Amino acid sequence: MVILPRSIKLPIERAMELTLTGIARETVRAGYVCPCGCTPSVDYERGADVATEGCCCGNQFAVGPGAAATLAPTLGFRSEVQGFQPAWGEPLEAAWLVGPSVHGPTDDQSHDHEREHVSDATNGAAITSALDPVCGMTVELEAARSKGLHTTYGGIAYFFCGKGCKLEFEDDPERYLDPAYQPSM
Repeated sequence: MVILPRSIKLPIERAMELTLTGIARETVRAGYVCPCGCTPSVDYERGADVATEGCCCGNQFAVGPGAAATLAPTLGFRSEVQGFQPAWGEPLEAAWLVGPSVHGPTDDQSHDHEREHVSDATNGAAITSALDPVCGMTVELEAARSKGLHTTYGGIAYFFCGKGCKLEFEDDPERYLDPAYQPSM
């Protein structure tokens, strides 16, 4: 039986780098560093359905048997797949839909992900905030949930600073998810 070390990184062809952390004998945490700087991760428990996570920039991540088949092809996004074997020996897949980062740093602006997305595949911290896709503001997830300022589109949850941004997004989500769109307050 292969025993997963505390944390390992598996290189992935092209861009993504899978990080695996053994949590328990039959659970593994899988994550990666997104090109936009976030560190999304999921906990996969042996025998469970595919676990999925979305990033603030629209990239999608899935882990489990047949994970690649669960991610719907999206215009402008490429698919990447990495096989791995957790401690219990069942072959699993980590799969991504990777598009151009709409929140990543540019030459003239910095990108502080410390407050926007605090999930970390190596320490298991929970995600507490995200970016409003319309205006670019950092939104605390629990506050947005309590006020009904969230929606799901394409299997990914989006959170908003206010009702106006939520309504604008729901009227034309593709506009705000377009990599060329620049959020502005």
